[in-house]
Amino acid sequence: MDNSSVWKGILYGSVCSCVADIITLPVDVTKTRMQLSGEGGKRLYANSMDCMIKTVKAEGVSALWKGLEPALWRQATYGGLRYGLYAPIKDILAPGIPKKEMQLHHKIAAGGLAGAIGSAICNPCDLVKVRMMAAGSSQGAHSYRWFIPAFIDIVQKEGISGLFKGVGPTCGRATVLAAAELASYDQIKVSLVQHKLMSEGVGLHFVTASAAGLIGSFCCNPFDVAKSRVMNQPVDANGKGKLYGGMIDCFSQAVRKEGVGSLWKGFIPAWARVGPRVIIIFMMMEQLKAHFG
Repeated sequence: MDNSSVWKGILYGSVCSCVADIITLPVDVTKTRMQLSGEGGKRLYANSMDCMIKTVKAEGVSALWKGLEPALWRQATYGGLRYGLYAPIKDILAPGIPKKEMQLHHKIAAGGLAGAIGSAICNPCDLVKVRMMAAGSSQGAHSYRWFIPAFIDIVQKEGISGLFKGVGPTCGRATVLAAAELASYDQIKVSLVQHKLMSEGVGLHFVTASAAGLIGSFCCNPFDVAKSRVMNQPVDANGKGKLYGGMIDCFSQAVRKEGVGSLWKGFIPAWARVGPRVIIIFMMMEQLKAHFG
């Protein structure tokens, strides 16, 4: 694979991810707030619709697009790297092997690596996004409204390392999500065509992306819960989190205090966001590749 193909993949991934994020951000805000609900035994919302209604009543409709600025910064970089690096990493892991003959474990590994690299680099954007989405709710531990001021405030109060708070669960989530989403899309698409159940086209892309969105959402939800909680927690004078020592500690506390089911809190809004988002991204990318190479 030449360098131009790699850069095209990154560009396509960035554009498609940003478009999908603008459309699905209200669901992401709802998901984040539901994941934070329950900390300390306080349940704030009965369900996704209740969360969305309460948010609009308390803060206005615009609150459903809180965190849009850092979300777009994140997707312009993370989204581009995750989708753009998948194909070249596959070529490195399985050189010379045609796409139709590539083993599933190569696809899973390539997706996981692409997700981990992209998420680690873009953690500061993700951190600000989570805190801005939570701001204004009773679970919000910070009051950021704009990306750059939030970025500067975090560095001043928590140091450069503060920008990478939650990088463990962020990478864990991104690795699992990308591995599940990219590999399942790739594998299901090839299998449907090989078994002559569907032929190449919009219908195939829609069905395959829908399945990939469901699989990816389910697999990464526990990491998403931990990421939201670790990133949003209040910090002491030294920038150290007051509630959790890290991802494993967050998992442990959530299961102990709220049960195993708490790790799938916000699954419906997460799937409601990831499902349409994955469909939008993959169908747009397929069209961009078909028209522009």
